[in-house]
Amino acid sequence: MEFDTADLASNILGDVKPTKSVICTLLAFIEAIHQDLAHQNATPSRLEAVLRRELKKNGVVAQGTRAAQHLKRFGLPTEKISGDLSGRKTPQSGVVVPRLVEYLDSQGYEEAPLSEKVQMLHAISEPLRSKLGLSLGPMKVTRAGNSGAAVVEEILAQANERGIESAIAELLVGSKLEICVDGPHSARIAAQHKWVTGHDDPEALGDYRIENVAIEITMVQGPDESHRTKANRITKNGTDECWLVVRSDKIKAWQDYLAKAPSKYPGLVRCYGICELIGQNLTETRWRSPKVPSDPLKTVTEKVNELVAKLGPQYLPAARIDLVE
Repeated sequence: MEFDTADLASNILGDVKPTKSVICTLLAFIEAIHQDLAHQNATPSRLEAVLRRELKKNGVVAQGTRAAQHLKRFGLPTEKISGDLSGRKTPQSGVVVPRLVEYLDSQGYEEAPLSEKVQMLHAISEPLRSKLGLSLGPMKVTRAGNSGAAVVEEILAQANERGIESAIAELLVGSKLEICVDGPHSARIAAQHKWVTGHDDPEALGDYRIENVAIEITMVQGPDESHRTKANRITKNGTDECWLVVRSDKIKAWQDYLAKAPSKYPGLVRCYGICELIGQNLTETRWRSPKVPSDPLKTVTEKVNELVAKLGPQYLPAARIDLVE
């Protein structure tokens, strides 16, 4: 069954600005309806009853929690909207949420079977979710006329909009290492892939490790003490190296920062810009594979897509990368 969502934004939002808070209050209310269906599937409440129960003066009950729960239904990241990040107060909810109820009524929600109610809620949610930059489609990047580094920069920018920049950065680096280092090391890299969207584990010394080299990937906006401390811990015995893979426009800032409070063995800490590391023809490592892909960037993105599929469906819709010629 198909539902008309073409005029959803104009019908529900009207002249209300589609801020993160406003979108989250709508998604939270849709989730409240979902929860009502799940808990009372024999005789679910009518929409007006849910409206009276869940809509308060400045938002929907448990707005941050429910908005996050709703995104999880579609395998989308929640870090940017959980809790207070969804907007603690949304006085516009008193305008937009009743419009949402009216819209569902106009689509025959109350008379629809349970399965069709769920389909309708999913359909009406999609254009709202897209306003949070969490499209269910892949990230699409045009290669024509762009350098490899510029393509990687665009991939990371789109990943950032979806709240998965750190995870994509790790998988890009891991994929590049896997395809550009020699056989035994490649297999070990493959075993270290993971999917994370939150903060690094402060006890983990390196996102990837090859022999005595710990490779730490960080997408923080500028040099920070936690990663400097971690680099110093890795190199404290003078035997292990730390490679910091950072934002390409922050390499000089990192180098200056590290020089002010150097490791006991400063020569063992190196900085690499992620866009250049991924976009260049060869990974500059001592373990370079003699078999170099004819199109390294294409091979890396194919590997990322393969890894995302293997690592589970949680963020699959938002993480695929399509390179367009």
